[in-house]
Amino acid sequence: MEVHHPHHPTHKKKWSEYIIEFLMLFAAVTLGFFAENQREHYVEGHREIQFMESLMDDLAKDKIEVNSAREYTTTQISNLDTAISLLSKNNWTSENIKIFYRVSLKTGGNRPMTFIDKTSSQLKSGGMRLIRDKEVSRLITEYWQLIAQLNEFESQTIFMYKANIKNMAYKIIDGTKYIDVKNKIIGDDAQLITSDRTFLAEYNNRLINLRFDLNKFLIEFAYTRLDKKINELQTEIAIKYNLGYKRN
Repeated sequence: MEVHHPHHPTHKKKWSEYIIEFLMLFAAVTLGFFAENQREHYVEGHREIQFMESLMDDLAKDKIEVNSAREYTTTQISNLDTAISLLSKNNWTSENIKIFYRVSLKTGGNRPMTFIDKTSSQLKSGGMRLIRDKEVSRLITEYWQLIAQLNEFESQTIFMYKANIKNMAYKIIDGTKYIDVKNKIIGDDAQLITSDRTFLAEYNNRLINLRFDLNKFLIEFAYTRLDKKINELQTEIAIKYNLGYKRN
């Protein structure tokens, strides 16, 4: 017996149904886009706060480093003052020679500064786009510029001055007379290798020049401005990102 299936006529969609389906699809895509966009904003906002928290830690360590460098440079200037005074008076008693030997241990020494770049390196590698606050962004950039200026001046000018001073000191001081460098014990028979007034005068001039730059550029300009910029940056970040900060 032959079975006949009932025939269902094909349903023809109305144009309004097409419009509804399109609108539903468009709404789904749009909502998905907004949801993904919101998720990215959330992730980037969270990352921005993490950067600021990390930068605050780095700045606190940089502040300690700046203060330590200031103390070292202040001590070095004090030793330079003593050496300059002795050279200017040219009164080389046995005790004055020992004092000159002692302070000369510090006049040409270097203390390289090490700034924490853990967060800065990430910010420079694309992270700065996440910093939405323009004032914080400006202060960070200015801080980096100050560090760059200091590093350039120290590596080129100060390093050259100190290298020249050390080379001249080798012709003035007898290293064998340092009995105990750590405790600055000098032999009683210590003498200046040369008594050439012109050479000693040039050496003194170089010490005076170094002292001026250490005081004027490093202490009064670089260290002071760095310390001030760190305070400004820490305060601004604490306010804008609601982070706890106790100013030292």
